[in-house]
Amino acid sequence: MKLLFLALSALLAAVGMGLLAGEDTGYLVMTISGWTVQTSVTLFVFILLITFIVLYSCIRTLARIVSLPREMEKWKRQRNQLRAEKYLIQGMIKTVEGNWKQAEYSFRKAAPYSSAPFLNYLCAARAAQQQGKLERRDDYLRLAYRSNPDAHLAVGITQAELQLNQKQTEQALATLKHLYSKQPGQHQVKALLLNTYASLNDWNAVLALATELERGGLFTQDQMLAQQLEAYAGLLREAGNTAVPDALEKSWRTIPVKLKKHFYLIEVYITERLRFAGTRDCEHLLQQALKRRWDTALVRLYGLVEGKDSVKQLAYMESFLSAHARDPVLLLTLGRLCIRNSLWGKAIKYLEESINVKPNPEACQELAALLERDGDHAAARVYYQQGLALATTIPKHELVSQRGNSSSGEMICDTARQGI
Repeated sequence: MKLLFLALSALLAAVGMGLLAGEDTGYLVMTISGWTVQTSVTLFVFILLITFIVLYSCIRTLARIVSLPREMEKWKRQRNQLRAEKYLIQGMIKTVEGNWKQAEYSFRKAAPYSSAPFLNYLCAARAAQQQGKLERRDDYLRLAYRSNPDAHLAVGITQAELQLNQKQTEQALATLKHLYSKQPGQHQVKALLLNTYASLNDWNAVLALATELERGGLFTQDQMLAQQLEAYAGLLREAGNTAVPDALEKSWRTIPVKLKKHFYLIEVYITERLRFAGTRDCEHLLQQALKRRWDTALVRLYGLVEGKDSVKQLAYMESFLSAHARDPVLLLTLGRLCIRNSLWGKAIKYLEESINVKPNPEACQELAALLERDGDHAAARVYYQQGLALATTIPKHELVSQRGNSSSGEMICDTARQGI
């Protein structure tokens, strides 16, 4: 269309010049340095027009030549952008498909053409790790940092996350400590550092950082409470593993009074106390807790601790029968307390009821031992076998706490919400 317009304009100009030349338009006389030039007005106008066109064309051509490098650079940028988008889209598609090898290839190809190559290198690092290529992963992380040193925090966080996913906990801790020293106020670094300390069972570090995170408002109050409960529970278990009773008592005393009321910590503390002789003081602690709320884990522990008066212990537990007559853990505890009081027939009755309500390995073990004591070896063998079968099929957390349908993780969150 533009070319047609120019052709028509030239044609009209030629026609106009022809008509003008056919008329008597007079002459034009110019004197330049003693030279006299005489020509028609029509020819002069024609020459002037041609001169303008030539000069304009020369100037336009020169301008195009001068701007050629800039135009070429613009064209290259556009081409690179299209290539980067093409490979990036391919990489994302392959990532969703789980084709990590092709995803890594696409992200690597996109990086040189991208305006933000470090993002492509970070994605390539994740794809490489999914293939187990940890050296290539680290190479991509280094390339990501070199391509954009200002993004060192994003690169470092990605590196720590990948190391944690690969169970390289010590390396992740070193990475996060370095980031924390550079930017101690960065919340994501703190959150990852908290999880890393927990993975390494560094409970004192967890408590110190949890307090800082609570002030920063990164986690909710319930989340922080759950972290604190797990940390104090970890310290209690560590103290119990030392086989030094005083160490366990010292650890228990360091727990804030408000947190000592949480059933989870009470359960962990008494479980560790059972490693040592002398658990009479635990009876009162359990009774105070059960006054607030029924808890089968604490009921189970009540049958294991040594009370001041075993007869009163039995009577106390039997007082719960009216409300929890079909509770298998209560029946197990009553059976154990009857054994402690040498009430063999009553113990067998409670243990059989516990197994009838819900078979569990502990009740089978206690009942088998009683039957064996009475000389009924055949029946004892049956319960030993049943207990062994249950012990190999029941999940470990149920064997430890016998909480029925509740896991310890659910219990922590539950007690955190209830503030018990």
